[in-house]
Amino acid sequence: MFEKNETTISGPGTVIGANVKLTGTLKDSNDITVHGYVDGEVISDRDIVITETASIKGPMTANTITISGKVNGAITANEKLEINPSGKVYGSITAKDLIVHSGAIFVGKSNSIKDKEEPILEKKLEKIEKKEEKIEKDIKNEKKDNPKYEVE
Repeated sequence: MFEKNETTISGPGTVIGANVKLTGTLKDSNDITVHGYVDGEVISDRDIVITETASIKGPMTANTITISGKVNGAITANEKLEINPSGKVYGSITAKDLIVHSGAIFVGKSNSIKDKEEPILEKKLEKIEKKEEKIEKDIKNEKKDNPKYEVE
């Protein structure tokens, strides 16, 4: 997420106060909690929490995102996105796990992030299905060529 030449320091993360209005990109390798207003991109290598008093206008990316306020923009949660009853999301969502609580508002489209092994399993399944189709085709051709041939 961050450039290789940037150093990351562990610590408490970033908190945007309820009376703060931030314009621009907010980026932290630790957790980010927003109580105020952000007009721009919000990026964390860990978790983002959008509280009830918060409003975000722009895309967000993190491992886990919890929304209780308002977000207008695309959201990518590599692990989990949770929209609490007071949460309002307007925009596209991409998440591995999506939880939308009763009372929450979500207007947009959602996509699922697949596990890394899932595409491998899908390819293996496709190969098996193709082999099965070929066997069935061979059996049909054998029946045509040899009417006495029976398959049990």
